[in-house]
Amino acid sequence: MNETGAKDSGWAWPSVDRWRVTSEATSDSPTRDRTEVASKSPSPTHAPPTCPQAAGSSPTVLIVEDDRSARTAIMKLLKRQGFAVSEAATVAEAMACVEQTPPPQWILLDLMLPDGCGISVLQKVRAAAMPCTICVITGCADSQLLGEARRAGAEHTFTKPLDVGRLMNVMCA
Repeated sequence: MNETGAKDSGWAWPSVDRWRVTSEATSDSPTRDRTEVASKSPSPTHAPPTCPQAAGSSPTVLIVEDDRSARTAIMKLLKRQGFAVSEAATVAEAMACVEQTPPPQWILLDLMLPDGCGISVLQKVRAAAMPCTICVITGCADSQLLGEARRAGAEHTFTKPLDVGRLMNVMCA
């Protein structure tokens, strides 16, 4: 990818490279063996992995994040990968989104939201037995809170700054 393409894609942003380096050690998502990760994980100068899509269908994802710039960056990345993205900035907005039919296939969920904790969204989704894969992405490194999120049914947990390459490997697997 040329320098202009990298800038336009968002992959040349310093914060993305910083996320890629620092989140790997703090993410608690199941990991693949090192050779598989090395073969599929993008380097800072390459495009993210391409998600295989079923013909005619886009996987749906709800991003629940109160930081507008982080939400927008993740949204743009996922849209480029073929996901149909919806957004929420609060627990109340997220609750309204998950009540829609059909519910999203993926939820990227921040825990620390202005009107409450994202775990309440997670508990509602699991209580309703919605077929969603939930990735918690939080700036909170409190091991008790992350443990509570896992016990409530989060399949993957990431701490900020986000390892974008690892998130894409999880979502495109």
